[in-house]
Amino acid sequence: MNEKIYSLWFLKKGSIRNRVFRLILLGSLTILVVMGLLVAYGLYTMNSVFMTQSDQLSGTSAGYIEDVTSQQITGRLTDVAKTRALAIETEIWSITNDTNYLAYGVENVVKHPEFYAQRTLPDPRFQKIRPGEVYIHQGGSLQASGVSPSLQHEIGIMSNVASYIEPMARQYNQFESSLFVGSKNGYIIAADNAPGKDYINMTEDFLNAYEPTERSWYKNTRERGTITFNDIYVGADGYPSFTCSAPYEDNDGFAGVVAIACSVKSVSDIMDNSLMGKSGISFVLSDKGKIMLSTNHEGLMNDVDGKDLRKESNESLANAVGKMISGESGWQIVELDGQEYFLAYAPMQKIKWSFGTIIAINEVMTPVQTARQHIVGQVGEFKDMMNDQVVKFVLVAIISIWSTLILLFNLTSWLTDKFVAPIKELTGGVGEIAAGNLEKKISIPTGDELETLANAFNNMTDKLQNYMSHLTKVTMEKEHIATELAVATNIQESMLPHIFPFAPERKEFDIYATMQAAKEVGGDFYDFYLMDDEHLLVTIADVSGKGVPAALFMVIAKTMLKNSVLSMDNEKNLADVMARTNDQLCQNNDAMMFVTAFMGILNLTTGRFNYINAGHNPPALYKANENRFDYLSVERNFVMGGMENIKYKGQELTLCKGDRLVLYTDGVTEALNESSELFGEERLLDTLNKTNSNENSAQNLLLELEQVLNDYVGDAEQSDDITMLALVYNGPEKA
Repeated sequence: MNEKIYSLWFLKKGSIRNRVFRLILLGSLTILVVMGLLVAYGLYTMNSVFMTQSDQLSGTSAGYIEDVTSQQITGRLTDVAKTRALAIETEIWSITNDTNYLAYGVENVVKHPEFYAQRTLPDPRFQKIRPGEVYIHQGGSLQASGVSPSLQHEIGIMSNVASYIEPMARQYNQFESSLFVGSKNGYIIAADNAPGKDYINMTEDFLNAYEPTERSWYKNTRERGTITFNDIYVGADGYPSFTCSAPYEDNDGFAGVVAIACSVKSVSDIMDNSLMGKSGISFVLSDKGKIMLSTNHEGLMNDVDGKDLRKESNESLANAVGKMISGESGWQIVELDGQEYFLAYAPMQKIKWSFGTIIAINEVMTPVQTARQHIVGQVGEFKDMMNDQVVKFVLVAIISIWSTLILLFNLTSWLTDKFVAPIKELTGGVGEIAAGNLEKKISIPTGDELETLANAFNNMTDKLQNYMSHLTKVTMEKEHIATELAVATNIQESMLPHIFPFAPERKEFDIYATMQAAKEVGGDFYDFYLMDDEHLLVTIADVSGKGVPAALFMVIAKTMLKNSVLSMDNEKNLADVMARTNDQLCQNNDAMMFVTAFMGILNLTTGRFNYINAGHNPPALYKANENRFDYLSVERNFVMGGMENIKYKGQELTLCKGDRLVLYTDGVTEALNESSELFGEERLLDTLNKTNSNENSAQNLLLELEQVLNDYVGDAEQSDDITMLALVYNGPEKA
């Protein structure tokens, strides 16, 4: 029916003009419909391709940035884990060598008793034991049952192991430590170190009920039959301590255990230096899956729980612990308390432990996530803009089709190619960048948003290259600076007297000093030494400023002062020493630095104390007959290094037996608490007067003062170097 109507309309009689008109009209309508469909299809295809490629571009770019950043941080963590594991293993392994040597020495005695005479060692039940002194102690069961003649003979021969223990104990005298031999017959031969103490404090429980064969170090070593590391604990000096033990044999087989128990400060330093970021935690894992040591004592990965982490319900952590115990090295992601962390680990082959360090992923990846969101946001804005352009183009295309069908067809075809070609080129360039070619440059000279987007990607790759290069350079520079400052700190500490007790054979005096720099290195210094058998010189000084410049000026001032003192011919010539040093410091002092100082010479026989003060804080003097501290009256002479040709005036007083002198720098009195309040001279004097009046130990006196000062300051940042020196005069030594 429709075909008939169409035929009648098309074949309707009329003029040739009307028929051609109708034919052209019908053809135009047909072309219009076909071209409209083609234009709609072309626009739909172009828009789909652009949207797909834009999403892929934003996702690929953001993912690449995340991958590169993850590789950088995990590589860095892995390197830190390997170097720190080797450093800690080296520190601990040296003690195992000493333990093996001690076991060898003990076996040499027990297997060849015919080469040794019986020897008697002190017994702590009947006399006091000094640090480093080798003693014999019988366990509680042996005390109750008594010692048979044969066992007495064995103990006499075994006492010769003191020849091996004594020199080795001196190697460990800087730390709280013990070296001991535990016999299967219930006695031990040992030497203990307690820095700063005159005698070893032994409890009644140890003296009366201690059973060496029941101790964990003895049982673990006997069970394993080889060198054994027991659980790490925090010693009395505040540093990690552990017991390394080994079995020894006599001619009949197992005879007992030798052990060295000591603290290793350097292990704490290595652990602290390995931390990365605010969330970083480093730890040492034993072959039993227990955390032996950690920089975090509460919360995550702490060293308090003592749990076997292989049995954790946390699968990611248990899996990582299994790899660490098996001696593997590498990294993986673990989840702790609902948060993901990068964990890098490396083995300690010799002692079968493992070192691990973690950092929160969000701490590292937060900047990357921000960049990702920025890229996705820019691409989204561009997509919206392109959608608007497509809508406008459709409207223009519809109007244009009615005016000219042929032009619209050609224009549509040209526009399709114009839009699709740059997008394909942009997609190909981004694919190369995502594959790792950061040198790739995308060139799309279209003059529109596509060219802007291409330039943005080129700029992004340049910034990414610069960022990676800058990150590497900054990391290396920070490590170099940290290493140099650590060396400078060690050099400065080594220049000051730091071995205490100083001259323990001299009973006329006791002296102790501390310095705590506000930065890695400081400008405070102290010095003391015996000028001869009768004269002791003490010095304390404070250089203006802090840090490296003050430390350098400190070295110069300390050296000049000591050279001037050693060249003087009379103990009363301190004024000449101070004046000569002042003139030397003023020469070429372009930095206009100066130093305050207090210096004194004590005659150990008469108690006469000649002293001089150059602008320094007045010392606190304790008079035994008055039973109180007061500030010493001093002449406030001019500082050194400020002006040449200054005349200095010395002073003199006589110290009696039991008198004490406390020297300090202004870092003590000017210490600020969290409310920015000064510690002050009155509080210092009040603190000293509250110390134990019967305390004749210079070290204990300073430790009490230091504790009060630390409690006052709390968590406030240290603003200046803190240096203190205490001198106790005990009177002339009796003939």
